[in-house]
Amino acid sequence: MAVAAQKSVASLMRKTLERKAAVARVKFRFKTNQVEQILLSYINDKNLGPYSELLKVLQDFPLNDDNYRILFEDSLSCVVLLGREFKQFIELVCSVEWMNRSEELVELFSRFVLNLVTAHNYHCPTVMTCLMKHFKVEGENWEDCPTPETLSKWSNIHTIIAQVLAIMPMSSDLLMQTVVNQFPYYKAGVYINRAYVYNLIWMSKYIPLLREQIITVIISRMVIMDVNIVDLSKNKTQPDAVFEMDVEEQNIVTDSLDKCMLEILKWLEEERDPALNIMCNVFDRVILPTYGIQHVQFLLLYTISISQQCADRILKNLWMVAAGLHGIGPGALATRKTAASHLAGLLARCVRVPNSRLILYLKNMAEWCHSYITATQESTTASDNTKVHGAFHAICHAIFYLVAFKNHHLFMNKENLHFVESLNLPRLVTCSLNPLRTCPPQVTHAFSSVTRAHQVVYCQAIIEKNARHTLQAKDAEQYDEWFPYDPYTLPMSGKVIWPLCIEYKDFLKGDNESQYSSMTRKLEEDDDYLMIATPNRKLANSLSNSINPGFRTSETIIM
Repeated sequence: MAVAAQKSVASLMRKTLERKAAVARVKFRFKTNQVEQILLSYINDKNLGPYSELLKVLQDFPLNDDNYRILFEDSLSCVVLLGREFKQFIELVCSVEWMNRSEELVELFSRFVLNLVTAHNYHCPTVMTCLMKHFKVEGENWEDCPTPETLSKWSNIHTIIAQVLAIMPMSSDLLMQTVVNQFPYYKAGVYINRAYVYNLIWMSKYIPLLREQIITVIISRMVIMDVNIVDLSKNKTQPDAVFEMDVEEQNIVTDSLDKCMLEILKWLEEERDPALNIMCNVFDRVILPTYGIQHVQFLLLYTISISQQCADRILKNLWMVAAGLHGIGPGALATRKTAASHLAGLLARCVRVPNSRLILYLKNMAEWCHSYITATQESTTASDNTKVHGAFHAICHAIFYLVAFKNHHLFMNKENLHFVESLNLPRLVTCSLNPLRTCPPQVTHAFSSVTRAHQVVYCQAIIEKNARHTLQAKDAEQYDEWFPYDPYTLPMSGKVIWPLCIEYKDFLKGDNESQYSSMTRKLEEDDDYLMIATPNRKLANSLSNSINPGFRTSETIIM
């Protein structure tokens, strides 16, 4: 009831303001050539009074079509005289509502802008900024596509941007700078963020040279949204720090990211090959170096799901980074560990990654780890410092994760069982570097259960020894409990992502309804599920609340 009352009041206020604006529009009138005379008077005689009044009028009064026509015809007639001192006038003129007027009046605005930037290129930043700001106006969200009226307004803006770039090709750098500077604040609202992303994608289609830069900006801002969702979720785990405002902020940011993910997923599907190649590049530069995000990386899972070529490229690159096999040096430890997590997650979860790739990379990882153990044993300066051997631990954890996650495939027949035995897992588990000591407990327990049941490795003695060590240690062991492809929880874009994900199946339990099919069913059957699926409810944190590595059941996703 309170929400309905607020909407009613807001609607009433909006109607009142619109009525006042309509009255003002009717009462206020420019005389023919009046604007031109004011501008010339200011230019020639430095007559500031009328010019200041003109600026105030443009700032406070909406313009009807007659006033609009006089303003732009007069401005166009003396456009050559509009020097640097007219910056405020240019800002106000370019901010006038023009997109939804008649074709003739839109053309008049277009002529003014093109003549202005041609005569005075130093006004180009102001013009670009005003044009981009029109993409950040509040509106009503859409489901499949914006309304024809909205698309028509946006199309007029894009036409002028394209025309400016056509006559001033060097302004592309300026455009990119404006795109970055005008990107909405991540809390600005669902519609504003989605509309801006929608229009940047639109822009990338007619400016191919800027396509990758534009997508990089979008993904970077989506990563910021994702990081803030994670931070807000962490705050909710602290009862004293939870406020109603925090919950509302998290809902806004989560919904904004959900809608932005939808737009990027549509772009990937429509553009296919060029878009997929760009996504691979953006992943390497933006997503891979970012630790702890929960959603944006699923764009990569989608990418490799629809392109085998991209899948091979991404998996190979992740392995090269994790193993430090690039020719430019081993790379930062944090990035190598993140690469190992992404590699394991994609091999485990992506429906369309063939099992032959799983076998290939498990073999590569095991061979690398055995070589590392051998090199460490032969080294005179070897130590069990987990930071020094962080990459080794991360790759071992990836192996343990994959063996536990893909147990149904790896132990389905004797041939596969022989392959697992050929990995010589006992040597990894019992080596002096002790990778089980730093492995997340839920992965350790699942790996131990699977390998014990199939008589491949017996880990219990080492697990108990590590537990005693932990009890005796002064500092508690810090486990890396971030699994980048944990269940995807954004409800709308989830409809696209969920069918591409494999759910973890505990070999000791029967197969229950898939978590993803469960969420899809709830979305279809219960309209209230969209509200339930938002972070109003406490989300389980990664795998830390689950025994099963990689997936929680549908009951434990929302607690």
